[in-house]
Amino acid sequence: MLETSEIQANKEKIIIVLRETGRKEIESLVTYLESSDFFMAPASTKYHGAYPGGLAEHSIHVWYLLQHKNGYYRLDLSTDNIAIVALLHDVCKINFYGREIKNVLKGKKKIMKNKKVDGVWKEVEEEINDWQEEEAIVVNDQNPLGHGEKSVITLLRFIQLTDLEISMIRWHMGGYVPKDEYRDLSNAVDMYPAIIALHTADLESAHLLKIGGKEA
Repeated sequence: MLETSEIQANKEKIIIVLRETGRKEIESLVTYLESSDFFMAPASTKYHGAYPGGLAEHSIHVWYLLQHKNGYYRLDLSTDNIAIVALLHDVCKINFYGREIKNVLKGKKKIMKNKKVDGVWKEVEEEINDWQEEEAIVVNDQNPLGHGEKSVITLLRFIQLTDLEISMIRWHMGGYVPKDEYRDLSNAVDMYPAIIALHTADLESAHLLKIGGKEA
């Protein structure tokens, strides 16, 4: 979980970095992000960042990681490229999650039950499933347009993107796309190998940072 101060710090960091790109109409995008749930939304239902502010936190982690990969692999991405694709690759998750009460299996519990044993009624201990009501994060997509492509569509309503940025955001899920899209993915990676760097930064942020990795 994140403290309110951490959520606010992540919000301020993202806005500063986006403004530093100097992109035309960037203020309209910042206004949109502030008016949406981007800075308070979770990053997933139960996996990485499944708590308020998780989406923005995840985006910052990807931004840090992509900077390192850019230098190590000499990808020649500009600071603007990195800011745009890393911080905004998951804007498709704006207004994407909701909450509802669900029955969650917590394991087993023991209860005492009256049972007839050898013709005699006795109190017998019995083990049953322990179901409990909990508030859970659920998908409630208000604009179902896909994933990477939805992020691209959303961003193009506010700012211009380069072909490189469009491809990186569109294909940032890597092989986690339908099989009939593999050929297009392969062609895109041939044209823009940095797609792999964004994809792996996304995976590393989701699966490694949460178990003790460091962002810088």
